[in-house]
Amino acid sequence: MAANTEDIRASVSKDIAALQQEVSRLQKMISAQGAEAYYEVRGRAGKVYEDAVPRAKNAVAQIRAEGAAAAGAAREHAAATTTALALAGAIGFLAGYLLSGGPQPQPRHWWH
Repeated sequence: MAANTEDIRASVSKDIAALQQEVSRLQKMISAQGAEAYYEVRGRAGKVYEDAVPRAKNAVAQIRAEGAAAAGAAREHAAATTTALALAGAIGFLAGYLLSGGPQPQPRHWWH
């Protein structure tokens, strides 16, 4: 019986050692795959960034050019610009006045 118990212990010890080796191997595989995925994602992100930078610079340049053109047109036609802004303000005021003149909801109290 003692020999049988020793055989079982030896077998279990071998199984545990084999499992530890397998876990170690799997950890190394996962680590390698994680590093590979990290570098792949990092490379993709870098490429996207490199592709986006010229587009962003182009968009900023266009916005600046359009802003300068709008400012130039506003300077050239100061009277028209003032009239347009005053008209927009008057329309906004009128809309606010009309919307505020509607029926007000009755306050609801918690005890109702």
